[in-house]
Amino acid sequence: MKRELAKKIKLHPVETVVSVLVIFLLTVGTYSRNRIWDDDIGLWTDCVNKSPLKARPYLNLGVAYLNIGAYDRSFKATQKAVQLDPKNGQAYYNLGLNYQKTGNLKEAIAMEKKSLELDPTFDMAYYSLGGIYFESGQYEESEEAFQRFLKIYPYFPEVHNLLGLAYAGQKKFDKAVTELEWEIRINPNHTLAHLNLGLIYWHEFQDRQKALSHLKRALALDPLIPDRAEIVRLVRLLEGFP
Repeated sequence: MKRELAKKIKLHPVETVVSVLVIFLLTVGTYSRNRIWDDDIGLWTDCVNKSPLKARPYLNLGVAYLNIGAYDRSFKATQKAVQLDPKNGQAYYNLGLNYQKTGNLKEAIAMEKKSLELDPTFDMAYYSLGGIYFESGQYEESEEAFQRFLKIYPYFPEVHNLLGLAYAGQKKFDKAVTELEWEIRINPNHTLAHLNLGLIYWHEFQDRQKALSHLKRALALDPLIPDRAEIVRLVRLLEGFP
């Protein structure tokens, strides 16, 4: 009976966590075009004009453009920073973010690796690598990158959730649950961690009570949650299941 009920629902944890993470990756680090970023662009453009042979102003100008989604301008400014300072690990890190945002994941991975090669202490590159590897379907590599980041920052927000998704992508659902529960201990109101726990608890372990608890919590936390209609349908079916 449980298997028959599960088949009625389109959502499945592996496919869902992948789509949800892609949504996350496309939105994280993107900010509205407001006066703050306009001021940053003006500030660093002025610094570039005053110090055209220094890499730092170009690097910061590239970040300002990246934050408003002006990837071509960001790429150009960051490439200039690399030209002026070829051993600047952060510049390669920022190039990797540009490549990721524009869909060139192979080059994004190469740039993040170059960043770590030049500066092994630039830990955010592991964070970015984890997301890029996941986006490209390389779940084992994603797992390794997030684990390396968590060794340094074990309570960093979002990372246990992302590592859980990397485990789910490999169908290592016990480990996925462990990481997602970790994320909720860090942030009890993490909508996507609750959503993915609910889906995994039902589809993989047929644990109706835990699935309902997490799915209801996800719905309560975010009225705009992805696939809300399907989640509501799953909750209603589970509530009617004896």
